[in-house]
Amino acid sequence: MKNYNLIIADDDPTIRKLLEMKASHYGFYPVTVGNGAEVQPLIDEHIDVILLDLNMPVMDGFQCLEALQKSGCTIPVIMLSGETEASTAMKAVKLGAHDYLNKPFDLDELFTTLRNAKQLSNVQKENHTLRESASVPTQSSELVICSPASSELMTKAEKIAKLDSTVLLTGESGTGKGVFARYIHAKSDRADKPFITVSCPALPRELLESELFGHEKGAFTGAIKKRIGKIEAAKGGTLFLDEIGDLPIDLQPKLLNVLQDGEFTRIGGEAPIKSDVRLITATNIDFAEKIANREFREDLYYRISVIPLALPPLRERREEIIIFAEHFAQRIAASRGVAAIKLSKCAEQALIAYHWPGNVRQLTNLIERASAFCDDHTITAADLPEITAPVDGPASGMTGLAGHTLAEIETAAIQQTLILCQGNKAQSARTLGITEKSIYNKMKRLEIS
Repeated sequence: MKNYNLIIADDDPTIRKLLEMKASHYGFYPVTVGNGAEVQPLIDEHIDVILLDLNMPVMDGFQCLEALQKSGCTIPVIMLSGETEASTAMKAVKLGAHDYLNKPFDLDELFTTLRNAKQLSNVQKENHTLRESASVPTQSSELVICSPASSELMTKAEKIAKLDSTVLLTGESGTGKGVFARYIHAKSDRADKPFITVSCPALPRELLESELFGHEKGAFTGAIKKRIGKIEAAKGGTLFLDEIGDLPIDLQPKLLNVLQDGEFTRIGGEAPIKSDVRLITATNIDFAEKIANREFREDLYYRISVIPLALPPLRERREEIIIFAEHFAQRIAASRGVAAIKLSKCAEQALIAYHWPGNVRQLTNLIERASAFCDDHTITAADLPEITAPVDGPASGMTGLAGHTLAEIETAAIQQTLILCQGNKAQSARTLGITEKSIYNKMKRLEIS
């Protein structure tokens, strides 16, 4: 299933259907909603552009645009409106809209505007990646080490760093695989060279191939100039492929060729290019199932898993939870320029008792959210309703596993992950390490609304 990269928000079902059909025709992967309130939960790293109608129920275009701006969203937004007042267009631009079009609109003009906005979005994403690559990572302060599991992991990571073998990091979503990949790079002989990250599920197959291998001018429609791929950009350094299990099956032989022969060819190119890159990959899936279903090549799996490293979930290193939480609170306070943020004893007990389906990433988000609303710079249990109060049934608020049936535990995990992901089932499935189809089946079986 391809990720959507265009959100269309319009309360008119006829216009929604028309725009959805035309967007697919113009090369977009659209998802449609009927009001502005439904836009925010769909925001993800793969969204390139948002199309907003001005007049919608529940939350109109201006309100949605303002909410997106406050959340720090940088995705280009195109506003549509039947109003022709210049002041309306000025307000949209002031609120951060990339462009403003009046109804009735010309479809060619609209999709030219959308394509231009998409190009801007891609440039912003690429600049972000390049900024990350330009800085040489040092030992991350987020590598909290005070449990036997983490100590053993760090010892292995430091030994692995000095080798040039491919590494496969496994573990649940949010366990810090990206942080460990950077740590390995920082401790390696390639530390002064680029560290490039590519998220395999974040891009459609066509864009992902160009992202990895690059393309020549004229290789396909829209290829107006030669583009260097991430493998080439990481020359001498490290390429980190996140969620490698989602790499499309037809691209896997090209990556295998890089690992076996140390060379690749740009899209539309003829001459092979030598690669000089250390590959680190990460996944939260079961490769045995993928290989059995012929969704992942067995020979590629053996190539990427020369040195496997499994990261334990946060619930298996509870002694680190409070240290993590205090570190995040300290970092947040420093970024806001406020006094130190503390945790009450009740808050600490709640954090330790919770089972953390979203692991360290969930803990980070929770501390940031709780610190925004706490009083006297102290986070209390009352500031942590997501992990201390039932949401929909007795299982959803559990803080311990003993004494509960497997069905209750599974129900709690799914409910709390849905809350964490703001109802986004695809994101919840990724967090839980299951397929999107599985989460729908489990919700139906467990009668989760």
